[in-house]
Amino acid sequence: MKLPNGYGSVYKLGGNRRRPWIARKTTGWDENGKQLYYTIGYYETRKKALDALAEYNKNPIGDRLDITLEKLYEEWSKSKFPKLTHSTARGYKIAWNHLGIIGKYKVRDIKKNDIQKIIDKMYKKGLSKSSYHKVKLLAGMLLKEAMEQDIINKNYADFVELPSEEKKEKKIFTDMDIKKIEEKAKENEWANTILILIYTGMRIGELLELTKFDIDLNNMLIKGGIKTDAGKNRIIPIHHKIKPYIEYWCNKTGEYLITKDGNSITTDYYRKYLYYPTIKELGIRRLTPHSTRHTFASLMDRAGADTLSIQKIIGHADYSTTANIYTHTNIDKLKKAIESI
Repeated sequence: MKLPNGYGSVYKLGGNRRRPWIARKTTGWDENGKQLYYTIGYYETRKKALDALAEYNKNPIGDRLDITLEKLYEEWSKSKFPKLTHSTARGYKIAWNHLGIIGKYKVRDIKKNDIQKIIDKMYKKGLSKSSYHKVKLLAGMLLKEAMEQDIINKNYADFVELPSEEKKEKKIFTDMDIKKIEEKAKENEWANTILILIYTGMRIGELLELTKFDIDLNNMLIKGGIKTDAGKNRIIPIHHKIKPYIEYWCNKTGEYLITKDGNSITTDYYRKYLYYPTIKELGIRRLTPHSTRHTFASLMDRAGADTLSIQKIIGHADYSTTANIYTHTNIDKLKKAIESI
């Protein structure tokens, strides 16, 4: 059956090939009048080649059809990252270190199983649920971008299944640990930053991105937060135990509240060279920086603060997240809640 003029062509190549049928279309002519072709792909049967040609004629997007996931990520990140916080962009970069395994794949060839294999491998290695959730999230955002550009018509990341993970009891700083930190904080500025984390419930990325304009010492308030809509620009009362240390950092040079030699600090640097060495020096078991958040919520809960207040200060989107993960057993209300610990 002859195809219409301008529709494209399908024919069989010679030799012993696994996919001998080629589908291609004329895209123009060069200066010598020679036809220029765009090769849509190679296929096992004539029918598959004809189907691909038909699909291309419905969505003739040129060379974009062959874009790789790696190239799409480069374009997407160049546009997206300037609008994100440093820590959020870094999270996507870490996720790409895993997803980039299929970076050379054409986006239109990527299926659920390609992403699922990466997730399953991460799970077998013992990586956290948060880690492989971010990989699925990044894959979904990239494939959504591809759909908006008419490169694909289905987002296979939506069908990827995350392995179930048993909930583990959250490890927190004990009262004795906190007492050690309080004593050390009087002479060690990095110990006082750990105390600030414990009495605010902030993530380390949130603390390190605070500027001095986010601090209201007159009203004893901090305005800050990142990550989720509920977490952004939330109000956190300053507990009286950390007020001297907030004042200490406000009086140092630099735009940001917490600095080293006047320069901002990355979360990686803080974690590796400031946080862990400090708790090791104090003889405290190796608790992650995120344990300060668990500790804050637990202290609030133990003191009888209502869950809604804990939720607002921590910056969780709903009651269930706070109640199920962090608790173990108006601004005036928040201040009263935080001073209860």
